[in-house]
Amino acid sequence: HEAHFAAVKPGPTIDNGYRGIGNALFYARLAAPLSLLFAAVYFATNWITSRRTGNYQLYFEWELAMPFVPSMMYVYGSLLVLLLLPAITLTRAQLTALARALVDALFVAAAVYLLLPADLGFVRPGHVPGYNAVFQALYALEMPHNLVPSLHVATSALFIATLYRGLSPRWIRTGLLLWGVLLCASVLLVHQHHVLDVISGLLLGYLCYRLVYLRAIERARAGAGD
Repeated sequence: HEAHFAAVKPGPTIDNGYRGIGNALFYARLAAPLSLLFAAVYFATNWITSRRTGNYQLYFEWELAMPFVPSMMYVYGSLLVLLLLPAITLTRAQLTALARALVDALFVAAAVYLLLPADLGFVRPGHVPGYNAVFQALYALEMPHNLVPSLHVATSALFIATLYRGLSPRWIRTGLLLWGVLLCASVLLVHQHHVLDVISGLLLGYLCYRLVYLRAIERARAGAGD
């Protein structure tokens, strides 16, 4: 993936570049190959695990008593909105660094999925009144095996940390943190993940933010100073 990002490496002044709708096309150029890569890796690991036997049960029995709250699907799906925000809030250097961190998060998660093939403890309902079409579409796309770490949570954590650092108003930062808490709760309450999935997802998102995103930003700044 390094070869791809080298082709879109920002120039020396891009770190202080324009934040706004003008970055949308640049962000789309990054997002298109990332989306294809995500789909290929994520669905491949899920398919492989679905054909394995002796998968792990990486949850506690008490977790199975958690309520199923279909309306939390609105929060669960709000990740799609979160994914759009960097296009109008971050610089091109920050967007490139974020893309690198996402790729690393994806491959780390994929490696863990293959090393720790897991089964979901929750039984998926056959019918969800008022939300049936949404859940049936979700279940058709996503087999319940890519669990530890939750990429839904890892991506949320990475994006929220990035936006938190890049935006200064306190009320926006507070809102981002609350959004993150709700996203973590949503994956549990729509019975897509377990507690360990959430914890490991938060850890993965944080590590990719600290070790990949921030270091990429520092390298971009160092390059601009040369």
